[in-house]
Amino acid sequence: MATTDSKSAPTPTVRTGPGTVMVDLTGALDSNQSVTLQADGKILVGGYTYHTAYGYPGSPGDESYETRADYSVIRLNADGSLDTSFSQGGIDLVPADIERDTDYVMAVQADGKVLSAHPRSGGVTVERFNSDGTLDDTFGSHGAINIGITYSADGIAISANPDGTLYVSARGAGQSTVTKLNSDGTPAADFGDNGQVTLKPAGNYDIGDISTIVLPDGSFLLGSALYIEGQSVYSLERLTATGAVDTGFGDNGVLHFDPALGLDYFSAVTVQADGKIIVVGQSADYTVGNVLRLNADGSFDTSFGIDGKATFEVAPDDSNNPRSVTVQADGKILIAGQSVLNNNSDFGIIRLNADGSPDTTFGSPDGQLHVDGSGGQDTLLGVDTAEIIHGLGGDDVLQGNGGRDVLLGGTGADIFRFAEVSDSYRTATQTGSDRILDFDPTQDRVDLIALGFTGIGDGHNGTLAVQANADGTRTYLKSFDADAAGQRFELAFDGNLVGQLNSTNVVFTPPTVEGTSGGDVINGSALSEIIYGLAGNDRINGGAGADVILGGAGADQLNGGDGENVQLFTGEHDIDDVFVYTSASDSYRTDTQSFDDLIVNFADYSDKIDVSALGYTGFGDGTGTTLKVAYDSELDRTYLKDLEADAQGHRFEIALTGNWVGELNHGAMVFAPAAEVALVGVDTSHDPLSA
Repeated sequence: MATTDSKSAPTPTVRTGPGTVMVDLTGALDSNQSVTLQADGKILVGGYTYHTAYGYPGSPGDESYETRADYSVIRLNADGSLDTSFSQGGIDLVPADIERDTDYVMAVQADGKVLSAHPRSGGVTVERFNSDGTLDDTFGSHGAINIGITYSADGIAISANPDGTLYVSARGAGQSTVTKLNSDGTPAADFGDNGQVTLKPAGNYDIGDISTIVLPDGSFLLGSALYIEGQSVYSLERLTATGAVDTGFGDNGVLHFDPALGLDYFSAVTVQADGKIIVVGQSADYTVGNVLRLNADGSFDTSFGIDGKATFEVAPDDSNNPRSVTVQADGKILIAGQSVLNNNSDFGIIRLNADGSPDTTFGSPDGQLHVDGSGGQDTLLGVDTAEIIHGLGGDDVLQGNGGRDVLLGGTGADIFRFAEVSDSYRTATQTGSDRILDFDPTQDRVDLIALGFTGIGDGHNGTLAVQANADGTRTYLKSFDADAAGQRFELAFDGNLVGQLNSTNVVFTPPTVEGTSGGDVINGSALSEIIYGLAGNDRINGGAGADVILGGAGADQLNGGDGENVQLFTGEHDIDDVFVYTSASDSYRTDTQSFDDLIVNFADYSDKIDVSALGYTGFGDGTGTTLKVAYDSELDRTYLKDLEADAQGHRFEIALTGNWVGELNHGAMVFAPAAEVALVGVDTSHDPLSA
């Protein structure tokens, strides 16, 4: 299963708030499974991080795009900051290449090694991995052991103990087993029958995983969903050391939680040193996490939260799904899970005080909300609240969105993007303007393309004024005309930038990028751009923006680029690239030669091909004003083709990588209407091809 060539360097984005930490490891989906405390107080959070196995988001067909998961571990200092001395800047990606939806569970040992378990015929396989993805030969037989059970495992769990031992649990329809292993993978002689105890719970399990705790007296707590009167109900049971139901707990040995709480089989259970029980899980609407504390007998501990229940959120106003929990020696509660923000799932961690309130000494160092990038190229998206966003190294995109944000690009050529006037504004009575602390007019840019302003001027009639305060310590880029909501765009910069802000570093309309008459290699930026390849066999990549690309004459290779750092694996495609054709000679075939353009990685539901200027009105048989769609399996290319030649013997034809037969629809095209021919997405008054 493990591979050693899929390990990639992480580019983490870290969000911190009072008591909370969110870590996006690579820009892809991250799924939490465990949280472990080291003896020195450092925190290990483990789970999965997904990568592209083949294809790309938006590729044609259900089988043309696949993601796989690697194990991932982050280490935090006791205050919640990323421990950059651990592995690669605080993050360890352990190559595994696991198919999605495969029933693997994992845990992290205090030494950082990864434990993994998955069901097999007649039992459960447990493996231990080194950080490079190789199996640990000191564990079991060449890094793996097989645990035998007498039933088919519907749910499994694995947990690592501070002394190096581990518990592996499995459950079937009406029974469970808990197996204790020594640190080398051998069965623990002091536990059950050759290291295994069979449990007979009260009721039948519903589908899903199990959370198992072995208490100091040898008894067991089992948390999972039970199937009760046609309904899946999350339940907690206690069984004696011999596996019998402990009738002194809950209601005759079992505690059924109100389904309105939203707890499911992903919920997790742990026990404090004083015997009190912590249960964490999602809420019914997923927006907050639930934390319940019970007394040892199963009654709610009313000294915790409100009547024994507290709620929390790591990602504000979005999805928060706790998956793991542990308790520190000082009684503080660490909870980890999946927190979803900007349509991407990340590791989310919160620390609560013993009474259920957020521990504000954890996470944000100053009580404010922070978003920190990596040393690479990041797209950092804020939410609708005040944040401090720091790009650090690399050429970053910073988009604060709502709230009065403080923006620092750091080193590199950074783009500060504003999508709405409400992102940074002033009204007659209040200010919500963002502040850029380190704008470098020689390389940084402010992206105002989405706002509709026309340029720098007096601040009226679509222009923005540039003004410095009296002592020259701050410069404002502002409009004096309010919109319908009474908001006037205003952005503040540290320092005196009067005379330095211009149409080069304040971008009002998509910039034009032109090639030459030869074969060019053109790489666009994160801005939305209009790119002209002109003549020659060009290679164009639009970058991360919503670009308009005109390859021009020649057999060009065109790639719209992508926004994978903000939309990978989410199923949403917000960045639209348009490939525009204005002449049949832009891409054509003759009886003897091909001068086709090749569009690489065309994205369904996102990219478009504009042939409206050529008069094509739809798909068809390739005659009249229609284009035929045909697939060449040997080349793995799809062709959009006109079967009728013009006066020069040219038959218009475009090639796309992959099989798009049955996938391309009118939503992916810009065709000409019946009575009108127009060039979509391009200001023809600046079109060098029309000069």
